[in-house]
Amino acid sequence: MDLGIYPPHINALRSIQLKKFRYTAKWLNDHTIFYKTKFRKADVDPTDIKSLDDIKKLPFTTKEELKALPNSEICWHPELTLRKHTSSGTTGMPTASCFIDVDLKVMGTLGARSLKLCGCEEGMTLQVNYGYGFFTGGLIFDEAARRLGMKILPQGAAPIDQSIAAMQRFQPEVWCCTPTYAKRVCYYIDDNGVDVSWRIGSHGAEVWTNETRKLIEEGLGPDYKAYDVFGLCEKGGPFVGHECTAQDGSHIWTDVFYMEVLDENGEDVSEGEIGELVLSHIYTGGYSTIRYRTGDKVKLVAENDCACFASGYPRIQVLGRKVKDEFKVGGTFLIRSDLENVAVNATRKLHELFGTAVGEFRVELSSLEGTTDVRYSVELTDPENEEQKSVVKSVVRDISRHMINRSFPVKTCPMGTYEKSLGKTKLIVDKRDEGTQ
Repeated sequence: MDLGIYPPHINALRSIQLKKFRYTAKWLNDHTIFYKTKFRKADVDPTDIKSLDDIKKLPFTTKEELKALPNSEICWHPELTLRKHTSSGTTGMPTASCFIDVDLKVMGTLGARSLKLCGCEEGMTLQVNYGYGFFTGGLIFDEAARRLGMKILPQGAAPIDQSIAAMQRFQPEVWCCTPTYAKRVCYYIDDNGVDVSWRIGSHGAEVWTNETRKLIEEGLGPDYKAYDVFGLCEKGGPFVGHECTAQDGSHIWTDVFYMEVLDENGEDVSEGEIGELVLSHIYTGGYSTIRYRTGDKVKLVAENDCACFASGYPRIQVLGRKVKDEFKVGGTFLIRSDLENVAVNATRKLHELFGTAVGEFRVELSSLEGTTDVRYSVELTDPENEEQKSVVKSVVRDISRHMINRSFPVKTCPMGTYEKSLGKTKLIVDKRDEGTQ
């Protein structure tokens, strides 16, 4: 596949998209039982696509359908498969994707684009603190850095003291890891008075907010900038999109992934509006899918000009929740990102007050008489210390009232109650399906 680090000019993009979409849809219809059956049931043929507006004639593809495939595996070229990866499994059984040579080349090139978009250059050193394994993070970042001509510190999800030691020894300018890992490093740096060489950070693999960005940038110093990288395993892992130096939403590489942001009626939303993100491969690889419903609610930031070289490529903000991730608390509705912002800010404030005496912070959800019960839970080294408990509860309630105009009960618990992760951390513990109160 002919793909360059710099994307096609936006003026040529629509004709490129239509040509690639038509070819991909026809290839999938001709070569996969999955799509041949799917299109036949919908009484549609890929040759019916005469314009980009006709794409809506094609049926959606869902995660549930992909999980129903043998071994939950998307694999159109078994004989050409070079590598297999899986999603993180945060919504259940991981979805497995098969990568052939073209997939690795595409993701490497998109990764090089993405890293260049936030200021990376040939010769810089990238420290990789994403894991190396089934999850796509570490290995795909390697592909990207090599494509751009960067040096690589392939460390993986190492203990924080080892990551700091590697940074101090090799002085990398660029860093990539989950926001959760970055936050933990910030706490370590604050406790130990460490200076960092990193200036550019590409953070993703979990939804994070501007509150988390602020915490990371303040924790790593005035020269550090944190950028969001957006991706999903079903579309190749990271680098479906990336923020530029404007830090105002991720540019989606729509010369490779046709993007729709749809409202509840399946209609396109306008700039500034919120909808579900739907993505289609417009090249044929080992796992190409058409009109894949990601389940992510996103805000379509802009489709207009930007100062970067991805000008005109649409930007989105992932809003920290799936389509069905709103819940009713009393008489009002909340979303996960509201509570996650409270968790981030409360953790930072409690760490400032008590240091390592404070551990994990979680928001627990349970079912209660047809609505959702919310409780904040904080780990303490001495959870029975009444004076400390009182301050903790007061701080958490004040932050909650300030940020979401609501306050919920706060409990303290011993250290080790919650699993400590250097990768994705589930700030919200959802017990509603268990019927727990």
